[in-house]
Amino acid sequence: MKDKIPEGVIPPHVTPFNEGGNIDLPSLRKLVSFWLEAGVHALATCASNGEGPLMSEDERNVVIGQVIDQVGSQVPVIVGVSSPSTRGILRQIADAERLNADAILLAPPYYFKPGPRELLEHYRAILREANLPVILYNVPKFVGYNVPIEVIFQISKEFDNLVGVKESSGLLWRISELIRLIGASISILAGTGDLLLPTLMLGGRGGIVGVAIFAPELAVELYNSFTGGNMSRARELQLILTMLNEAIVKKFNQLSATKEALNLRGLPAGYPRRPSLPLSEEERIYVKQALEKANII
Repeated sequence: MKDKIPEGVIPPHVTPFNEGGNIDLPSLRKLVSFWLEAGVHALATCASNGEGPLMSEDERNVVIGQVIDQVGSQVPVIVGVSSPSTRGILRQIADAERLNADAILLAPPYYFKPGPRELLEHYRAILREANLPVILYNVPKFVGYNVPIEVIFQISKEFDNLVGVKESSGLLWRISELIRLIGASISILAGTGDLLLPTLMLGGRGGIVGVAIFAPELAVELYNSFTGGNMSRARELQLILTMLNEAIVKKFNQLSATKEALNLRGLPAGYPRRPSLPLSEEERIYVKQALEKANII
């Protein structure tokens, strides 16, 4: 499955909900068109920013099905899967396979923290069963721990269907070490918007980054500038994306702030699902000012 290695700019896109907390499918269609028109290279659906863990499996499947149907063959659709249990992950993967997803983005187990041996066997069980390419997701912000690099290295040697790693620790040394160890055969992807260009410069293939949700044109231009050899422009864009990442993704509840950034751009991102709440007016003004600094509103 190494011909399925992901690359480029991949928004881990939001799921719009109305004020009552129900999925707004017409708004989702408009948002998907926005990301496709910006030239993104794939979409990651029902992942962290998509509030996948807050949806029932039936709701997830409705969202996944609509995105895949709308996207068609334009770009790959990567489905986020997350559960405290191995069995729960396998059930979600089976749904993604049935819905004709192109790959899965596999979050680590949460709530009960597994040890390295348990985590290794968890990944082995999943990779043995999965018929889709798998992108490992290291996200200590949400699960409370880093996946040991030794575990990632071991399963990369054992399974051809492991095609990528989304590294969301924000630690450049981890990205560097992953590229050194397995970057020749597996796609190492930035998981935070401040490290998109550094990851590319070290030999990574792109990023699944929150800033690409509300500023996809800037992230795509950075990637194209880098691949086209225009490092000066790539650097300028990274400075802007880092500012946006700090002001929107990191400063507030990123689910609420990311949706507010889209709403401020005139796009129907709707409301976060509870327990998250919309931003306060003061927070909303701060996000608006960041978007104005980036010249995207």
